[in-house]
Amino acid sequence: MEIERNPVASGFSTREPVQTLVSAWNQLLERLPDDWSHLYAEVELRPVESYPDVALIVSPLNPERCDGRSAFRFRVGRSFGYGAAPEMARRCLERLDEARVTGRLHLLQLLDEKRPVETQGPVWRLGGRSL
Repeated sequence: MEIERNPVASGFSTREPVQTLVSAWNQLLERLPDDWSHLYAEVELRPVESYPDVALIVSPLNPERCDGRSAFRFRVGRSFGYGAAPEMARRCLERLDEARVTGRLHLLQLLDEKRPVETQGPVWRLGGRSL
């Protein structure tokens, strides 16, 4: 599976086709390998969106703001470990759609074939920070 390494280098583009966030989530899950265990994703919002309102809607995902941009990142653990459950992620994205918040979903990192051994899940390093 191809993972976007720098999905927002050029900023938010309004030229891309409009797709609901929950639809993008469903398509993302369909593309993942059967044994995926953890993922790290980003939702890039239109600059006009109210970030505090969005953060409240997606608070169950424990969103992380990105570099002062109008975007947030979140972790998902498929069946164990740190991160939201896939169903919770879907519901939060569905709530954004219901609030007519538009954006783009990007898969940043993916782990598969992982089994917990004395840990709650993976630690990712991004920009010198532990996630």
